[in-house]
Amino acid sequence: MSSLVWAEIVTVGSELVLGQLVDTNAAYIAQALAEIGVGMAYHTTVGDERDRQAEVFRQALNRCQIVVTTGGIGPTEDDLTREVAAEVLGRPLIFRPDLLEYIEGLFQRLGYTMPENNRRQAYIPEGAAVIHNPRGTAPAFRYEYDDRILICLPGVPHETEHLIRTEVLPLLARKYALTGKIILNRVLKICGLGESSVDAQIKDLIRSSKNPVLGLQAGSSEIKVRLTARADNRAEAERILDEGEARVREQLDSLIFGRDDETLAGNTAALLQEYNQTLAVAEALTNGLVTAEIGGRLGLGRLRGALVLGRPIQADELCDRVLNEFHPDLALVVTGWPDDSGRFQISILVRAADGRDRERSLSLGGPSRIIQQRAATMALFSLLQFLREETW
Repeated sequence: MSSLVWAEIVTVGSELVLGQLVDTNAAYIAQALAEIGVGMAYHTTVGDERDRQAEVFRQALNRCQIVVTTGGIGPTEDDLTREVAAEVLGRPLIFRPDLLEYIEGLFQRLGYTMPENNRRQAYIPEGAAVIHNPRGTAPAFRYEYDDRILICLPGVPHETEHLIRTEVLPLLARKYALTGKIILNRVLKICGLGESSVDAQIKDLIRSSKNPVLGLQAGSSEIKVRLTARADNRAEAERILDEGEARVREQLDSLIFGRDDETLAGNTAALLQEYNQTLAVAEALTNGLVTAEIGGRLGLGRLRGALVLGRPIQADELCDRVLNEFHPDLALVVTGWPDDSGRFQISILVRAADGRDRERSLSLGGPSRIIQQRAATMALFSLLQFLREETW
């Protein structure tokens, strides 16, 4: 199929609509579909209410060839996806003895008697094909007509992710002859500049780059440069992303601390490990955020000690204190105090036992938790830059 196939993800559950649960399924599914060249058109979240679900399902099937739903196929009264799908498709629900046998057998293998309400899961719309779910009791299903396909998956992430990889992607690749373009994304993570400053440095790249397409995403303490490539195969897409990343690094390399799922604390810890350096931390502003972030990622004995203080102390004084008390190779200090305008003046100091050091001063405003998080992030970033730039 030459033209791009479009998909909509529908995540079902009042807990998602109310913000009581973070929806990780949609992000996972969208990324997986992009890998085989499916375009993501919409992502809709709907609660456990029959009429609203029916409206959302109809709308999705009217505007996209592929509709993937997650959630609502469990055994309880508010699990309505089966009934709503049957209504929207104009097909009755039918009882499948083979599904009931499978569900009962699963409970028996676990040493339990199947509750009666699990019998609901043995019903699927007439004409639908079962997608067996080896990681849970909820059988998934799909219904195909014309160039459309409705795929209803469970909401439990480890069940959904398994079915996407083993069943859904191969099925869609066959149905839509997805042997052409694939879509891959890459994210470069930046610290030390705001969104507008990053935009100013790479605005020409953003305007001129067509493949990969570049975009910015702002966060509370980091900026993301997202690169999206389309190609005939994964290797070609990776090559396009590599070229795009190289152009971004020409402008911003010293500010890039990671890629994709990499974290600032994780990459900083990896460099400490690589250079065989020990660390001590002193915090007089950030309530232990720096120690918590870096400490959990360091190997045994790599973090020599930490001081978390509730009052501001000069950075030099704190640095001398942790160097003398814990005898690390490197000391990292972050401290700060409010000025007359209510902003916080932040001082960050990285110092090696041999006297080499890097100091950074910041002025931060806003809620205290935001100030603390930004200060902790900049402290870790200062340590990362020190490790990169010094000779070990």
